[in-house]
Formats: sequence, C-alpha cells, structure tokens
Amino acid sequence: MAFGKKKENKEKMNQTENQENENLELQNESSSTNDNDSAGSLTEAGIINELVEQINNLNAEIEKQKSEIDNLRDILQRRVAEIDNIKRRHREESAKTWTDAEGNLISALLPVIDNFDRAAEFAPKTEDKEKVIQGFILIHDSLAKMLEQKGLKQIPAKGQPFDYNLHNAIGRYANSEVEPDTVLEVVTPGYMYKDTILRHSDVIISEMPEAPTDDSTKSEEEEK
Repeated sequence: MAFGKKKENKEKMNQTENQENENLELQNESSSTNDNDSAGSLTEAGIINELVEQINNLNAEIEKQKSEIDNLRDILQRRVAEIDNIKRRHREESAKTWTDAEGNLISALLPVIDNFDRAAEFAPKTEDKEKVIQGFILIHDSLAKMLEQKGLKQIPAKGQPFDYNLHNAIGRYANSEVEPDTVLEVVTPGYMYKDTILRHSDVIISEMPEAPTDDSTKSEEEEK
C-alpha cells in the first residue's frame, strides 16, 4: 500500500512538472512571438517613414522645378514683349524714313514740275517747235541729273554681255558680228536706286546664226 501511494504521488509530481514545462514553453513562444511582432512593426514603421520622407523630398523638388519654370516663362514673355517693341519701333522708323525720303524727293521734283508747266504754257504760243523740243530736252536732262544725285542711275545695257541679274531678255536676233548673248537693243531701260534694282532692263540679245544645211549648200552650188 505504501509503495502504491508513493508511485502515485511520483506520477502526480511528474504530471505537474510536465504541465509546468509546457506552460513555460508556451510563455516562451508567446514572448518570442510578441518580440517578432514588435520587431516587424518597427521595421514597417521605418520603411513607411522613409517612403514618406522620399515623397516629401519629391514634392519639394517638384515645387522647385515649378518655380524655375514660372521664372523662365516670365523671362520668355518679357523677351517676346521686347522683340515686339523692337519690331514696332523698326516699322515706325522705317515708315518715317520712307516718308521723309518721299517728301524730300517730291520737294526736289517741284522745280521740274514748274518747268514742265512753263513749257506746256509756252508751246502753244510759239511756232518755233525746235525751241519747244529743246526746252523739253533740258527739262528731261535736269530731271535725270536730279534723280542721279538722289542715287538713281540707269542700268548699262546696250553692247554689254547679257546679265540676268540686270537684264530681262524679251527677244533674240541672229548676229554674227558680236558675241552671243550680247545686248543689241534696249526696249525699256532699267534703273537702280543705290545698290537696289528697281527695274530690270528689257533687252534684245544676240545669238549665233544657224549654220546652213547640206541642202541649202547644194542649192547655192547649183545656182553658181
């Protein structure tokens, strides 16, 4: 009996010890799990904070770029406005220059117009047509001289080699006495104002005569 009780007590003690060990293991597992969860939470929080910081940095950079773009846009708009003002002033100055030039030219033409008026008034009153003609020639020469002083000059053409920059060929004549493409006749004279061509000269230029054909040569020999 005493041996049986001892055995039973020993088994109870073993059970109690086993239970305590199990409880201790459960506690350790629970503690370990809590530690892992805590560590995981700390790691996620760190990643989130880092992402938030990166986002904030990107937003700051975006704002900086927007500010620079706005500054560049303002500079561009000012430059465009300056260019428009320069163009406007240039147009106004050009218009004024031409207006002044036209006024000066008209003023210079007034004496010539007066001479034409006097000649037109004198012509019907005289029978000396030669004097009338000479008067108009003098007026023409006076006008040409005045325009030449202003910078107008006639383009040289007759007897000159044809130059498409100065001349406009409106016809061709066969001529063996001069080089081909020589100006034979000026139909309408051209003019230059300083270095600017106002009008090309309409001219007739030379070309080589066609060589006789064999048939025409035979006909000439038969006639001889």
